[in-house]
Amino acid sequence: MTQQSPPEQPVRPVGRGPVVRRWVAGAMVVITTLLVVASCLALWAHRTVLDTDQFMDTVEPALDDPAFYDALADTVSDEVLLALDLDTRVAERLDQLDAALVAALAARVDVEPGPLLEALGGQVERPSLAALTPLIVEPLEDRVDSAVDRALTSDAVADRVPQLVESAHAGVVAVARADVDERPNVYLTDDAVMLNTLPLVADALREALGEAGAVVGDLPVPDAVSERAPEAREQLVEALGRQLPEGFGQVELMDRETFDGVQGAVTIVDRAVWALVALTVLAIVATVWVAPDRRRGAVQLALGVLAGVVVVTALVAQLRTLVVDVARTADGERVATTLYEAVAGEIHQIFWLVGVVAVVTVVVGVLLGRPRWLVAAGRRWPWVATVTAQDGRLARWVGAHADALRVAVLVAAVLVVVLTGFLWVVLVLTVLGAIAALWAITIAQRSAALPGERRRDVPADVA
Repeated sequence: MTQQSPPEQPVRPVGRGPVVRRWVAGAMVVITTLLVVASCLALWAHRTVLDTDQFMDTVEPALDDPAFYDALADTVSDEVLLALDLDTRVAERLDQLDAALVAALAARVDVEPGPLLEALGGQVERPSLAALTPLIVEPLEDRVDSAVDRALTSDAVADRVPQLVESAHAGVVAVARADVDERPNVYLTDDAVMLNTLPLVADALREALGEAGAVVGDLPVPDAVSERAPEAREQLVEALGRQLPEGFGQVELMDRETFDGVQGAVTIVDRAVWALVALTVLAIVATVWVAPDRRRGAVQLALGVLAGVVVVTALVAQLRTLVVDVARTADGERVATTLYEAVAGEIHQIFWLVGVVAVVTVVVGVLLGRPRWLVAAGRRWPWVATVTAQDGRLARWVGAHADALRVAVLVAAVLVVVLTGFLWVVLVLTVLGAIAALWAITIAQRSAALPGERRRDVPADVA
């Protein structure tokens, strides 16, 4: 008899459900990656940029750098020389001396009125003491520069500089949050956010007068200068006896356009940072849950996050050139570089944390998938099969010592956190590592088929 071939089975068309689910999973990977990066930036801004205490801890290396005080001394020295106006003051004193000498000489020789007396009185061209002004002013300015340097490196003023930086940062944040009356030394104009440094300039002026007082006269600079720019300016105008430029002693912290963007960002970060973090966590869970293969979905998400972290880190590195270019001197460039590295280091820590978690997720996900190369390696080298739990020996050993291992994990976590000084990055990594280790111990314990750990609901006569 001829053997009849079995009837052909009808080919079932592939449903659109799995295809749609794959597309949705892919879109969720992209969206969640963007949310993770945005959450990192928001946490960094909220923790480092908007928190004044944390900001001061971050920029402390820059405030300890001598280049910072050199750059500050150059700026303050320019303001002090502008306030003293040595060229005008020295020329006036020389003119007064010249007139006094002429009068004394005329009285001494008892000159009758005529051409000689007119020449001595300045009615005709003749050499005068005012021509000596540049010769006197140049060394005097050097002495003033030295006096300002001494003032800014003295303990009294050096202690005030961090307070000025702290006040400036708190003031900008307060202005951005519309708390304008909270920081009077930081104020908003139509064009920029300004910082009033006149109290610091007044300190330097008092020190400079010790070198130039004999030439410019006794100028009663007040011991206490107002933090509000208009009042402080009036105090110095009265003490110096002459008008000062409108922007004297005022430092532009940022232009108005930049501030408007910062203000909007501050509002968003203040209101939405924790909501954004919660949304990111939900998006991570949803991405893994929607994926047709959850292990593969987790690996894809981790790879996407790694790519996002690399891209943003590269963009942050490009900002270094923009920050340093703002400086006008070599010392200013050093300070700007130190500030950039200190502030950017905080965001790098966050991205390192996220990157480590993503790498661990990729490695664990790949190993749980039992790729062919891993199975082949386990067959060739038995220790590989043991380490990767392919032969079950590692799971049985972990299950047999589960309680002791849990205690060891907790003790190790506490020691790491204490010995590293409670650094927040180490703390987060340690907590995540401890949770992962405890979860792995539980999984190994359940899969080891130890008595009392599995099939507790099976009747004794069946077991």
